[in-house]
Amino acid sequence: MYSPNKNKIINKLRKGYTPIEITPNKDLASTFKNIFKPLVKRNDLDFFFELYNMNEVNLKAWAFLGIYHILEDKNDINDETKAKLHSLVLDLLSEKREITYYGGSVESRAPLREHHVTRIAELDNSLIFEPVLEYCKSFNGEPDSVIMELLEDVLSNSSDNSIEELIIHYSNLIKPTAIRMKISIVKSFENLADNISLQYNGKITSLFKEYLDYFKDQDNTDYLSKRRELEELIFKVGAKLDLELKRETLQFVNSLEYPYDSLDIIASSYKKNKEFQSIILKKLQESENPHFIVELLKAVLVLKGEISDWKRLVKDNVMKYQLVDVDLMNAMEKSELINEEMMISFLNNAEEWSLHFIREYLIQYPNQLMEWENLKNLMIEKLNTYKPSKENKIIEFIFSLIIDLELKDFLKCSLEVFKKLESDKLKKMAIFPILKFGEESLLLKLKEYMKKDHDAGKFIMQFLNMLERNEWRFYY
Repeated sequence: MYSPNKNKIINKLRKGYTPIEITPNKDLASTFKNIFKPLVKRNDLDFFFELYNMNEVNLKAWAFLGIYHILEDKNDINDETKAKLHSLVLDLLSEKREITYYGGSVESRAPLREHHVTRIAELDNSLIFEPVLEYCKSFNGEPDSVIMELLEDVLSNSSDNSIEELIIHYSNLIKPTAIRMKISIVKSFENLADNISLQYNGKITSLFKEYLDYFKDQDNTDYLSKRRELEELIFKVGAKLDLELKRETLQFVNSLEYPYDSLDIIASSYKKNKEFQSIILKKLQESENPHFIVELLKAVLVLKGEISDWKRLVKDNVMKYQLVDVDLMNAMEKSELINEEMMISFLNNAEEWSLHFIREYLIQYPNQLMEWENLKNLMIEKLNTYKPSKENKIIEFIFSLIIDLELKDFLKCSLEVFKKLESDKLKKMAIFPILKFGEESLLLKLKEYMKKDHDAGKFIMQFLNMLERNEWRFYY
C-alpha cells in the first residue's frame, strides 16, 4: 500500500473529493478522470478497502465510491470480500463526519453517511442486507433520513419476517410532524407486503388511522402537498393489504376532484361495495377533467362485473374526451374492448387524436397489425390512393407507424408515394425506412429512380448525408 506510486495517488485523493467527473474544480475533475476512473477500471477492491481503512473522511468517500462502481452490477462476491464489505457498511453508516463536494456546479456539504446511503441502497440486496439490518436493529435515537431510506429501499425489499416489527418499531419513534418519514413507513409496508404476508395488520391499521387523524386539526397549507401524497399512499396500500379503512377510504374517494392513479387498485378491493360503485359513476357523470376521467374509467373496468353498461360507458367517454392514455388502453385491451372494427373506424375518421390512439395502441401491441388484415389493407389502400395535398395527416401517421414498427411490407408503397409527395417532411418519412431497413432489391429500385429523377436523387443524397452525420437519428 505504501509504494511511491500509491502514496502519490493517496495524496492526490486526500486533497478533495467529487462524486462526478463534471465539476467546476478543475483539479478534482482531473483527479476523477485520470486517477479515480482508472482505479475503478482495475476492479481492485482491495485497494479501496485499504484506502477506506486509512480513516480520513475524504479517502473514505473516494473508497466507497470506488467500491460502489465496481459492485453496482454484481450480486455475487466471495465470502472474504463480503465480510470486508459488511464491516465497511456498518462503519460508513455510523460515519457522521462531513465532506465538502461539488454535485455539479454547486458546492455541497453533508455527513458521509448521508452522502453515500443511496449508493449503499442501490447495491444488490444480497450484498448489503445483513449489515444494513444489523445497523438498523442496533441504532439508538430518533430515526433520520438515513434510517428511513434503508427501511424503504433495502430492508422492506426482502422476505425477512423480522422487518415488519422493525418498521413498526421505527414508526413509533418518528415525530408527528415528520410527514416525509411517515410516507417512507407506508411505502416500506407496501414493499414488504409484496414479498411476505404481513402479520400485524391491526397495528398497521391503527397506525394509518393515526396518520390520517393528524391532519384533522391542521390548517397549515405547507402540509398540503405532503398531506395529499401521504393520504393517497395510505388508501392505496390500505386497499392492497385489505385493511379496515372502509369509512376513511369511501370519504377520500368521495372527496376526489383530481386524477388519482391508484383508484383502480382501490376498486379491486371495493368491487362489491355499492357506495363505492355509486361514487365512481357519479363522478364519471359530473367530471369534465379528461385526466380524472381516465382514472375513473380504469376503475370502471375493474368494476365491470358490477356495472351492466360498462362497455358503453368506457367507449363513449374515450370518444367524448378523445382519450389517449397507455394505462387505460392496456386496461381496455385486457377487457377485450379494443378490436379491428374500432381501429378501422378511427382510421377513417382521421382525427388527430384517433390516429394517435391507433399508433400508441399498435406500439404497445405490434403483432395485432399482422392479425388485423382489414386494417392493414386499408392502410395500404390509403398509401396507394394518395393524392398530393390530400390526407396528409393519414399518410404522416402511416409513415410514422412504418418507422416505429419497421413494417417492411409497406416499403414498396412508401417508394411509390415518395414520388408524389410535395412536403419535405413527408418525403423524409417515406424514404427513411427504405434506407434504414429496406431489402436490397428495393434499394436497387431506389437507386434506379434516383438516376432517372435527378432532383429526387439530390434530395435523397442530402438526406442520407444528414442521417450519417447524426448517426442515423431521425426525429419525426
